[in-house]
Amino acid sequence: MNVHFVYTNISGFHFDTYHFGLASIVAVTREAGHDVKVAIVDTEEEIEEKVDQIVANNPRVLGLTAVSSQYSYVMKIASMVKARLPEIVIVCGGVHPTISSNSLLESDAIDGFFIGESEHAFVEFLKNVEAGRDYRRTDNFAYREGGKVVKNKVKPLIQNLESLPFADREAYPYQQTLEKVGHAPFFFSRGCPFLCTYCANHALAGVYGKRTNPVRDRSPESCIQEIEHVLDMYDVKAISVEDDVFGLNKKWRREFLSLYNERIRPRGVKFMCLLRVELASEEFISELANAGCSQIFFGVESGDEEIRTKMMARRMSNDQIIDAFDRCHRYGINTLAVNIIGIPGESKKQIWNTIKLNRRIKPTVSAVNIFYPYKGTVLGDQCFNDGMVDEEKFKRFSNERRDTVLNFPASHRKALMRYQKYWPLLVDPFNGRKWAIFLLQSVGLFEFVRQTKHAVEDLWVKDRAGELVSSTK
Repeated sequence: MNVHFVYTNISGFHFDTYHFGLASIVAVTREAGHDVKVAIVDTEEEIEEKVDQIVANNPRVLGLTAVSSQYSYVMKIASMVKARLPEIVIVCGGVHPTISSNSLLESDAIDGFFIGESEHAFVEFLKNVEAGRDYRRTDNFAYREGGKVVKNKVKPLIQNLESLPFADREAYPYQQTLEKVGHAPFFFSRGCPFLCTYCANHALAGVYGKRTNPVRDRSPESCIQEIEHVLDMYDVKAISVEDDVFGLNKKWRREFLSLYNERIRPRGVKFMCLLRVELASEEFISELANAGCSQIFFGVESGDEEIRTKMMARRMSNDQIIDAFDRCHRYGINTLAVNIIGIPGESKKQIWNTIKLNRRIKPTVSAVNIFYPYKGTVLGDQCFNDGMVDEEKFKRFSNERRDTVLNFPASHRKALMRYQKYWPLLVDPFNGRKWAIFLLQSVGLFEFVRQTKHAVEDLWVKDRAGELVSSTK
């Protein structure tokens, strides 16, 4: 059966175009013998062209995925396709359908949502469609009936992740991701046991009747084999392990790092990972450094302990944050500090507490996001229930993390956007290189300079190799 998938990343905060959840669904769909195509939509101007391609392909099923800030585009694509292919079955999965399933009522073109972890359920759904059976009875499926959303039972979380094929990198244009982000992304585990109020993990746990989202790991051997598979297929210099928290299981971590040192590091490939500061012990950081870890991403989130502990439920002290970054500096590991501003009730002084803490910890890179209220999360629902969200703006909003949808005074909104724009300079005001980059970006020259630099470097390499001479003879 002909199945077409679409991933939208329109005005997305992140440049990468590789969606692990969708890539895993693509993999099981191909393994089940279906013909698969994948479309990536990066700009609103591309929508019509991509819809034309979908219609020309004439799929039986169109599979979409959505976070809240992409859902308006997903609905638009679904409506355009359904108008031209009225018999097509259109479904959507992902975080937004899972924790905000009533959003299905906002679209007549989407026939149903997939809720939660749906690899096995999606394959069963395709069998039902192909056989002409009522696909609405599939597990993990939600559909409209009588003006309400009906949700079927969800299958248990997949405990043996190795029963799934590797996330697809063939039908899914993985090379496009490598070219955009410069490293190969991987996910080796699922779940996160922490309960940050602004994050979807606790909401995802609730779908399964759990308080927390338990971590499930693939075996270290399986993870190393996947890395080797990608290195054999693509030119990769660095990888990023994007598990929510790397190496929570000490036994798993030590075995993985040992195998990495033995089989991957000799190929000249370093890795990046995500970690929480309270886990960054001397032993842990030493192990990462010895295995060739080049950068660690830490969620600082707020430099104000009241905001961080009471509003975000991140129970870590400023001293723990400082110790973690100091430790990374001693071991020569680069760091990325990720922060959030625009939390309800946050004062200007509390924002400056975050800036001051970042100045103290001196991360290699400091980044900031403006808070975005995800429906289904503790803090997100609080904002909606308290009438703090501009709901009309929320419905058409895609500028996630660079603007706010909360009903702040115009002056506060502008201040948040200025903090976000000037953040690297506020954190490191005496760094001449950052000022130069900012000024080039401000006048639209940074990308031109970057591309020119790469072109000159390429010409230099070819000249050194004698290719330029031979090609002009």
